[in-house]
Amino acid sequence: MVAYAEYIQRLHADADAIYEVAEEARSKGFDPRMSVEIPKAKDLADRTQKLLEFLHPRQTAEQIRIMTKMYDGNRERVAIEIAKIVCAESYLYGEIVDCSDCGGSGEIKKGNWTSECYDCGGSGKSMGFKDEIGVSAWESTMLAFEKAKETGLWVSGEDSQFLSELAIYHGVCAGLAVLTEGILVAPLEGVVSSRFITNGNGSSSLAISFAGPIRSAGGTGQALSVLIADILRRDFNLKNPIISFEEVERYKEETGAYARGLQHRPSNPEIETIVKSCPIYIDGEGVGNEVTGQRDLPRVKTNKVREGMLLVVCEGLVLKAPKILKYVDALKLDGWEWLRPFAKGSSKGVDNKVKPNSKFISDVLAGRPIFSLPMETGGFRLRYGRSRLAGLATTSLHPATMTALSGFVIIGTQMKYERPGKGTVSTPCDSIDGPYIQFKDGSARTIEHFDDLELQYPTDPDYKIEKIWDLGEILIPVGEFLENNHILLESPYVKEWAEQVCESKGLKYPETFEEAMKQVELGLPLAPCYLPFLSDIDENDFKTLMEGLNEKGDILTEDARIICYRLGVNVKCKNLHNEYAIEGKRAEILIHWVKSGNKSPTSENLLAIEALGPSLESINFKPRVTYRIGARMGKPEGSKHREMKPPIHTMFPVGHKVGSKRLVSDAAKREDSMQIGIRVCTKCSDFTTKGSCCGIETVFHGNEWVGKDDELWEEVAPKHLWEEALKQVHEIENQEDDAVFGQQNTVRKTGSNPAVKGVKGMNSREKTSENVIKGILRHKNGISTFRDGTIRFDMVDITMTHFKPKEIGLTVQQARDLGYDCDDENEVIELKPQDVVIPMNCTEKLVDTTKYIDDLLVTLYGMDRFYKCETYQDLVGHLIMGIAPHTSGAILSRIIGFADIKGHYGHPYFHAAKRRNCDGDIDAILLLLDGLLNFSRSFLSANRGGMMDAPLILTTTIIPTEIDKEALNVDTMNQYPLSFYEGTMNRPIAKEATKSLGVETVETRLEQGLNAFEGFGYTHDTTDACQSPKNNPYNTLESMKEKTLLQFELGTVIRAVDNEIQAGKLINRHLIRDMRGNLRAYGQQKTRCTKCGASYRRVPIAGKCITVIKKDAENPLTGEIEDLICNHKLILTVHQGSVQKYDGLIEYIIEQYGCDDYTDNLYRLVSSWVADTFSSDEENTQRTFAELDD
Repeated sequence: MVAYAEYIQRLHADADAIYEVAEEARSKGFDPRMSVEIPKAKDLADRTQKLLEFLHPRQTAEQIRIMTKMYDGNRERVAIEIAKIVCAESYLYGEIVDCSDCGGSGEIKKGNWTSECYDCGGSGKSMGFKDEIGVSAWESTMLAFEKAKETGLWVSGEDSQFLSELAIYHGVCAGLAVLTEGILVAPLEGVVSSRFITNGNGSSSLAISFAGPIRSAGGTGQALSVLIADILRRDFNLKNPIISFEEVERYKEETGAYARGLQHRPSNPEIETIVKSCPIYIDGEGVGNEVTGQRDLPRVKTNKVREGMLLVVCEGLVLKAPKILKYVDALKLDGWEWLRPFAKGSSKGVDNKVKPNSKFISDVLAGRPIFSLPMETGGFRLRYGRSRLAGLATTSLHPATMTALSGFVIIGTQMKYERPGKGTVSTPCDSIDGPYIQFKDGSARTIEHFDDLELQYPTDPDYKIEKIWDLGEILIPVGEFLENNHILLESPYVKEWAEQVCESKGLKYPETFEEAMKQVELGLPLAPCYLPFLSDIDENDFKTLMEGLNEKGDILTEDARIICYRLGVNVKCKNLHNEYAIEGKRAEILIHWVKSGNKSPTSENLLAIEALGPSLESINFKPRVTYRIGARMGKPEGSKHREMKPPIHTMFPVGHKVGSKRLVSDAAKREDSMQIGIRVCTKCSDFTTKGSCCGIETVFHGNEWVGKDDELWEEVAPKHLWEEALKQVHEIENQEDDAVFGQQNTVRKTGSNPAVKGVKGMNSREKTSENVIKGILRHKNGISTFRDGTIRFDMVDITMTHFKPKEIGLTVQQARDLGYDCDDENEVIELKPQDVVIPMNCTEKLVDTTKYIDDLLVTLYGMDRFYKCETYQDLVGHLIMGIAPHTSGAILSRIIGFADIKGHYGHPYFHAAKRRNCDGDIDAILLLLDGLLNFSRSFLSANRGGMMDAPLILTTTIIPTEIDKEALNVDTMNQYPLSFYEGTMNRPIAKEATKSLGVETVETRLEQGLNAFEGFGYTHDTTDACQSPKNNPYNTLESMKEKTLLQFELGTVIRAVDNEIQAGKLINRHLIRDMRGNLRAYGQQKTRCTKCGASYRRVPIAGKCITVIKKDAENPLTGEIEDLICNHKLILTVHQGSVQKYDGLIEYIIEQYGCDDYTDNLYRLVSSWVADTFSSDEENTQRTFAELDD
């Protein structure tokens, strides 16, 4: 732990130094705030208190730490207790004040219209706090609250009701924040409000309103937030809601009408049981389509579908019923017996039957091929183990398998697979079996090395592969079975198992076939390297094979050669006369049987086939193949600089009349009014639009339209700001030119009129604009910004626990400088939890970002450069933040190297700290100093979801017990024990792996008090972490037709794929739906003006755009004063080509590969609709009856 402690200490010191730089820069007053807006947090308790604004003045962090010790780390119990304390504090020490967002009006002005204030729900009220809230001990607070309950806590219609509603709301949000590690957006935006509603009998109940971001909390968070609300409502003497018939029907309609996917969609009787019995009235914010029936209900504020409510009811309460009941029983709560029938399924015994599962191919997409049908012979073979690039939903394939599949799966590609989970990301591991391939000349072999196979496409004229008989092994960690609660399947007999069997008998693993046979005579199973895939043939096949081989291994018949392919035995072409022979280790047992006169072996313990025959010589052998795992390509890998659409350089409003380019220079030529945030200085009382005045921060006052005749126009006038910014940038550049006079100056220069792009308007609460200099400098360095002012880089999450310095571009000295104990560039070194390896294709833009920040420090802040990077190697050791889209917090990390892949390698802890796994998720990184300098809450959208994907907090230290629990299932052994392999023969439940079968995971290390940060092991080695094809044809081929045709050509050479099934799935689930959707859109489309961008549901009678572009202007032709209209041509937004684009492709696929009758007939029907829609003019010409008769 000493090395880890030094590492964390250094990380913190480097972060503190960057914070000092950022604080100095922000103090100069050029930003919306005069201090850094991303506070540091050291643990879950700290994050929770800093995440929720109403917790800032309290002692919540210390209370969480106390409760964590009190309840032995039980997160759910801690969340419940914290919810009680926060609720009591808000009730006792809260006081009613005007809402700061709306100023007490309950409405927010948006352009020319107003909407209900998000923060106060339209009440105009908010909660302030008395000084006691920050000093009162939680024990005394709870005693005072209990005493207050004796006289009743609230009276309907009075201020006490409002305080009570907000107190419960605060309690639910605080509890949910604890449940979600204080990093997710759910507590901020997933819980909308708490209110008291009146039932038909006059009693009062509690209604909790949820919004879409509650999805990020997951089923457990959704369900337990309802349980927390039930616990809190009892203190306020609120009864169970009485649901009316109309409300029940409304719930049912919304469940059926919700278009987005639900993990579970309860039946109507189940919905009725849930909503009538739940002690909380579950409400939600309306989004999307409106309901057709049960509209304008008194207790339902919206006629739209309530997404948040559906997520809580359908996914939370139903799917997490056992979790709720666990705490209901522990706390002895009544009123939840109705939930027990929903938990019955979880109490049944484990079904250890293994059947083909076709769910993973339910959504086949064009250009993303199926690699293997469910449990299909020739598909991926199961092998237990974890490479140094696996765990947390990452699995490994042989890199030659990636090549054989034409690069449709490479490092970082998501695969949807049959079991044990739903999705996985692929990484290379060349110490497992590669694919077994038959070539055009009839030879066949297992590809052992990545360089042994050339990357080709089946559509290439010189394609060398005839058939891929076996895809090779897929290496799956035991932790994946634990995480998905999947039974442990029987392990194949693999080398690591056989080595332990030999060791138990005092022997070594055999190096020759003769040694292996001697061990067989001693009662040991035949070494697995000499075993063909006997489970893939039957007794008749075996007899045919024995009759078609001679003692030299020559293949005498065509049937015998085909059986050799099925067995995975290497076949060589002896000459040009189609004469073949078997060779390699798997051939030796077959030659042995031929020489000894055996016609079939005995295999009493052979899995998946009948015994090949009980007669003749008995050889003890275990199955080389147990289970095949189906898979298809999911999302392609990816890593790139994130850009808005269209890209922007600055968060500066240019207005809606500057054209589609949104150039700040164009806005400078106009004098359009703009809506901007007005602030007031508390020192001089002047109004301003700036974030600082008189050396202090200004206070937000409200949003107003500012025009050229207003006093504040000079502060916001684009022309003035643009010219001053350009002048300042050019002055600094000229000074730098003078400093390098007589030397070559390679620094980029800013032009006289750079094409800096801004935003049309600000949708943030305070509508604070960014300094224009930042946009100029971003443009100068060739980068654009994200909506919060930062520069993001998106990349696929991939697991890594160990690395070699050479493979990530490090020298031995660089590794040592980073704090790693290293003696050789090919040495395998354990990765530290907060270090990452970033993709090479992002390094150029990252270097550009460092140059932008350096330019910013010099030009705007008058400070020294910080990064001084010239090449990507200079990025090594610099700090970054990692952030996931569904969170509101970032994780501190450090760049230590680069990999030529389309994703980024990180420790399982790093990814889990972002509440992510590595099943295809894409997260972002940003330079730490960029975030500290440029991020501001003032830029975040005031709409629902605006706080998602925003670094509101920075976690500086990863604590294993406070990250996503999936990381606890990562196994950490160098070798699975013999007891594990033998134990899998009984198909035990996954938990037995750590309980009785001896597998060590992060969780067991924590339970045993072992070091949870260092000393991880892995079972299978990998030569090079970058060893795979570099590009995926899905990303490189230009047209979808090319991708799809390649998809099916690949299917023809893969034994485990049936193209007829693939065609049916693809057409029915993707292509037909696309055609029907585009046809519908074509009939309902709008028209759009190509000049001003105005759109029309119906074409104006004039046939041209009638948008007024300037009022009271002089007509250039007549000289009269009138409104000028655009008068430009209109175009369609959906074109014929987009409707017909897949028509010919579908017909070709059906003719070439076939499909089921239903899909074929469906296509013919839809194709006829399309043909009728776009029939020729001649067909549409009106004719007389006489012409029809002719």
